[in-house]
Amino acid sequence: MSGWLPSPSDASVLAFLDKVERILSTGRFTSTYKFALLIALANLAVERGDDSGEPLELDLDDVARSFLSLYWNMARPYPRVAAVLKQSTNAAKPSTMITLLRDAARETASSYVRLRVHQAARDSLVRSTRATLAKDVLHRLQTFAGETGRDRSDDRFLYEHPPTSTECGRLRSITLRPGVAACLRRLHGVVVAMVQARWARWVRENNPTLGADRSLDSFLFGADRRSVLEHAHRLHELQGGRCFYTHARLARPSAAEVDHFIPWSRYPWDSPFNLVLASKSANQEKRDRLASLDDRARWLLRNEESFELLTAPPPRGFGAMPADRAIARTVAEWIYRRHAREIA
Repeated sequence: MSGWLPSPSDASVLAFLDKVERILSTGRFTSTYKFALLIALANLAVERGDDSGEPLELDLDDVARSFLSLYWNMARPYPRVAAVLKQSTNAAKPSTMITLLRDAARETASSYVRLRVHQAARDSLVRSTRATLAKDVLHRLQTFAGETGRDRSDDRFLYEHPPTSTECGRLRSITLRPGVAACLRRLHGVVVAMVQARWARWVRENNPTLGADRSLDSFLFGADRRSVLEHAHRLHELQGGRCFYTHARLARPSAAEVDHFIPWSRYPWDSPFNLVLASKSANQEKRDRLASLDDRARWLLRNEESFELLTAPPPRGFGAMPADRAIARTVAEWIYRRHAREIA
């Protein structure tokens, strides 16, 4: 629900974007952690925030889960060079995130399964990741070159934090400053694209054996969408054997396709709350377009009425995280509101 602080003005949004660009262009990056933190904050602003100018408190466990999601595939060997790509300039000490995830990432490629498995705050991966970002990243993100090009400036425009890494290490949450969540929501696509481009360039510069590899970006930031196919049989049963969009009879699950209701290209989220089963023709026709408002209403109602089944563990249920129901509503509101502005 929106608070009493108004949404940032166009001038404020542009000023915010300029500061993000300054971090990317002049900040010192000895690892890729700051890139990951910027993307995590942008995603959580969409999932947990609103378009008002209100501040937004974020649990660092949630930020840690976003880190796990971003680095999971990067902990695997890159096929072209048959090696795990460097994410830190320290040759003697590999990236902590890669070290933490190297064994776990071999167990499952599914971007949603990994979040489901590591959803509890007591989980060792979440706990270790939270400690790493709190101690090593939070106090460094908002530092960039001053006007002289030599002095370092600290403009805490995203969130406040204690001055030392030790004190930051004790934090369990951070609060985005007034207007920041709204700016990140409005600029989400731009900010993520900027950060990913700079991240990929960093990886190329620090992994010289790569060369001009055109498939690097999809390896770093893509996701294995095939993992959602495991839900086809349960979706077929849940939908009474009918296409979600046309209501036509589906002879069998394999004759249909699992579709992301909120298109993957608009917001990559493979929670079961975002999945429906559609005929191949209906899915091809929809492609990356948003479904109708009537379809959206039915989808949200489905998530409410089937909440217990969606959150029950497999094999009888889908194993979704309970918080995903609220995230589905928030992301849908954000996506459809953006679309309305685009076509106005």
